[in-house]
Amino acid sequence: MRVLLVTDFFPPVRGGLETHVDDLAAELAERGHDVHVATLTPDATATSPKVDVHVVTTAVSTLVRHERADRPFHPPLPDPRARAALGSLVRELRPDVMHAHSWLGVSLPRRDRPPTVFTAHDYALVCQLHTLLRTNGERCSGPALGKCIGCASRRYGAVRSTALAAATPIGRRLLPADRVLTLSEYVASRIGPYLRTTPVEVTGGFVRTARIGDDVGMPALPSRPYVLYAGDPGVHKGLDGLLDLWAAAEVPAPLVVATTKPLPREVAGDVTVVTMTRAQLAVAQTRAAVAVVPSLWDEPYGMVAVEALTAGVPVVASAVGALPELVTDNVDGLLVPAGDRAALAAALRSIVGDDERRTQLAAGARRNAARFAAANVVPRIEAAYVAAAKAAA
Repeated sequence: MRVLLVTDFFPPVRGGLETHVDDLAAELAERGHDVHVATLTPDATATSPKVDVHVVTTAVSTLVRHERADRPFHPPLPDPRARAALGSLVRELRPDVMHAHSWLGVSLPRRDRPPTVFTAHDYALVCQLHTLLRTNGERCSGPALGKCIGCASRRYGAVRSTALAAATPIGRRLLPADRVLTLSEYVASRIGPYLRTTPVEVTGGFVRTARIGDDVGMPALPSRPYVLYAGDPGVHKGLDGLLDLWAAAEVPAPLVVATTKPLPREVAGDVTVVTMTRAQLAVAQTRAAVAVVPSLWDEPYGMVAVEALTAGVPVVASAVGALPELVTDNVDGLLVPAGDRAALAAALRSIVGDDERRTQLAAGARRNAARFAAANVVPRIEAAYVAAAKAAA
């Protein structure tokens, strides 16, 4: 099967979405498919040499100020330049199925198109901020035009926020998707009511086992058992509260913060801040006593939690969004109320200070790791391709 994956961002841009698409491309190629990726990332490079990458551009990226200049994301409406480029690519490749992972998919051809699948990695189909988290830090109950304009204008400005708020529901209707996939039941429950008749299916996420154990050029890490935080340092990820614990010396273990962005504050206490490659992070996870995911927003999935569990490392996570689908309380980790600093500190202390409990939870993580194996998840995605083809026939 010839598959065209479509995504705004792709490695070297790093994040859960980009990791998923890169790994999916590699797994599909290993399973004998002819895989191509279309992306807005100008220096995009696939991990697998069997995957061909095609860079497309948008007209709107030169007209609209983006939040980050290195991430010229696609708007929720078709872009003329992207549509022309994708149309030409589709005519050239003649893919059997197209699989979009971002709003770039709305610029795919609508006529005479192959079967098309869309994976919702977050809440972009209903929220212009992609988070369902209001800019004042409150969780959003759902979209409404006036509410969305007022919320996002604090970040984007009134004009841009109004345009994006109005475009998002239109984009949902214009998106050429025969089937929508999600990585979690939670995301399916939040976006499903707004998709009308389009089938929504939960496939889950996966970890490529080849990533684990590649010990190359590791940065200096603490010699004692440490707590590992990996990911974006944004406020919604809860890192500020975690750093507060170490500033107050409330957890008797070193903290390693692995991130690709500068931290918005100084660190105090026994904290090491490092930038790692994906292979290095996989090794760091195997050496950690516990991984922590202290998110304040409703995490749509939580790839760092999955990676840690796959490495046999217990996870302490906020009981929000999809995280309770990944971490089973008192089996392979501990769940705590989001934003509850005392509960977070107690959970971390109970693991780093108790070898027997840590060993018990680590064993639970290893027992449950099979559900995150590519061999169990990728066939579900392939089945969705077949189902989309039947629906489009």
